[in-house]
Amino acid sequence: MTPSLFRLKSWLRAGAGLACLAWVMGSQVATAAAPLPQYTGDLIIKWRDDTSGTRKTLSASEANNRLLSVAQAAGSTLQVKRTLGTNAQLMRTGLTDAASIQATVDKIAQDARVAYVVPDRILRPNTIPNDPLFATQNNLAAPALVPGGINAAAAWSITQGSTGIVVAVVDTGYTDHPDLSAKILPGYNFISDPARAGNTFGRGTDAHDLGDGVTSTDVANISGCTSSDIANSSWHGTEVSSVLAAQTNNTLDIAGVGWNTPIVPVRVSGKCGALLSDTVDGMLWAGGINVSGVPTNANPARVVNVSLGSTTQCSAAEQDAVNQLAARGAIVVAAAGNEAAQTVDAPANCTGAIAVTAHVDSGENASYANVGPQVALSAPGGGCGNSKVVTSTTPATCAEPVSVIQADSNDGAQTVGNPTVKSVAGTSFSTPETAATIALMLSVQPQLSNAQVLAGLKQTARPHPSGTFCAVNTGICGAGLLDTAGAVSYAQNTAPAGSGGGTTGSGGSTGSTSSGGGGGGGAIPLVGAALLLALGVACRRKRGLPH
Repeated sequence: MTPSLFRLKSWLRAGAGLACLAWVMGSQVATAAAPLPQYTGDLIIKWRDDTSGTRKTLSASEANNRLLSVAQAAGSTLQVKRTLGTNAQLMRTGLTDAASIQATVDKIAQDARVAYVVPDRILRPNTIPNDPLFATQNNLAAPALVPGGINAAAAWSITQGSTGIVVAVVDTGYTDHPDLSAKILPGYNFISDPARAGNTFGRGTDAHDLGDGVTSTDVANISGCTSSDIANSSWHGTEVSSVLAAQTNNTLDIAGVGWNTPIVPVRVSGKCGALLSDTVDGMLWAGGINVSGVPTNANPARVVNVSLGSTTQCSAAEQDAVNQLAARGAIVVAAAGNEAAQTVDAPANCTGAIAVTAHVDSGENASYANVGPQVALSAPGGGCGNSKVVTSTTPATCAEPVSVIQADSNDGAQTVGNPTVKSVAGTSFSTPETAATIALMLSVQPQLSNAQVLAGLKQTARPHPSGTFCAVNTGICGAGLLDTAGAVSYAQNTAPAGSGGGTTGSGGSTGSTSSGGGGGGGAIPLVGAALLLALGVACRRKRGLPH
């Protein structure tokens, strides 16, 4: 019997069979919450008689009496510090907490003698890293510049993350890369089959990616391999890890979303994909749960990123793993898949997992990305927008520039070569953007429950762009577009309910059927526009487009 397999499918390997955005649980789309201002305790007050020109200038005693009267009505003290160029006055209140300052402002604003009153506050430039490719990373941009960007710099102005919040990447392992290696904690190789692992012993303490390239010899020797698996190595784990937490502000290559976030690499996928049994063990170990015969994970993850999957219902084994992780306060973030389908891959469709679909720079859903009722939200994944695929040309083309995700990678064809940066696409990369956002949220409020994390992501997601498939077909593409700054601000201003909190999540299937091969939230290397667009055409046929 063919073992249950998870696969990391690229467009080259899968043709038109890659995954299309997932549908949400009917949650309301909400506007992203802006970070709360930092007040100084001073107020800027402009008097109405100074703006009308109909009253004479007050004497010093009259002005002082007016000030005392307003202060008493507001229940506060007011002391003039100076007059601004607008003729408004800067007043000291002596207050320090934002709530009291705002309450005083509200009271003063009711006085008919006051034209306006605003709290003085601190303005800060967004934190911009010096990584040379940051300017080309549209997925991280502010939405005012790139509508689909996650607003990373505004989030970094609140927090750059904590080394105490660990994210595990359950994937193909990692390669040594100067832009990533400093972020890597000790991991583990869970591939039990030596042939699949590309070694002579199977499991072991070295989580390095030895390559998942497949040859005709591998097809004959590895259970579950077929001729469609023959391809070069993907270096998928390195790419996913770098999008999540490449070393940032180091004057090298790209910036990762999790500026200070450390990664535990968990290697479960090798040649011809990953066994379900290995993947479940890897997920559990990632969250600090003991696995027989394996050393204890010294750095248990609060967030477990799974950018792989299969096109089946969530199995009982996967659901059990998600439940156990949730009980320990760890949250699973998984790729919806790249099959251009209206179903979500497992384990993203498990109850308690946060399923992530993909959109392009414009904010429109990507033509390849799975949609379905389990999707929590969308994050940038690159590719062509669903409505922008032009089918009248041969091959199909894209009516807008194709979006890409920049990722640290390797140039080796089968075995490890040299570090490089590649342009990639897929829900595999929208997932680590979301996982890293959660790590930033937990950095400012570590005791948020899993349910609060999900609520924060959904409540601060920006609406899908007007007129697009996801906006017209409400409730099927998640709560909206990931806004990292909004989510971090939500965490900063939310009283914690305690870490964990059960299995509340975006997934919904708890079927006991074993996972089959063929799906996956895999990477889509941008090796040819024709393949990319052919995939987009398949997606359009399956779910239609708004007119």
